Amino acid sequence: MKKLLLTLFTLTALVGHAQSVTPAPHSVPEKAVTQLEKMLRQTQVEVVIGRRKSTLPAEVRPMLNRILVQSANDFLAITHGQPTKEAYYKSLEAGLARLQSLTPKQEDREQVAEYFQDLLDIVGLESSEGRLMAFVEGPGTK
Repeated sequence: MKKLLLTLFTLTALVGHAQSVTPAPHSVPEKAVTQLEKMLRQTQVEVVIGRRKSTLPAEVRPMLNRILVQSANDFLAITHGQPTKEAYYKSLEAGLARLQSLTPKQEDREQVAEYFQDLLDIVGLESSEGRLMAFVEGPGTK
């Protein structure tokens, strides 16, 4: 009987722990998919940051474009699935890491950060929780 009770308590504790570890779903605005798709189409044509074209060097634009398109696609995939803040932040971090070597100047990193802030705004996240600022400031400043 003691073994049965011990097993029951252990299972209850494990189930409770598993539920607390599961990331909470993020409420995404209704128009997020449409806006992400529009941003994706714009980015596939040219690097557009907000309402202006990018001033990034021409030699890095094709690679930069591919990474930005990949990041927008990642955000779309997350939005279509079970979106969580953690999933968006993980995608953000991956995109920024891929872009680090392509954006040596702070001005370039600021433009890229604007693009990612637009993505975050579209899915209803007001903050990157310091990720964009760390990227803009450059490596070694975290």
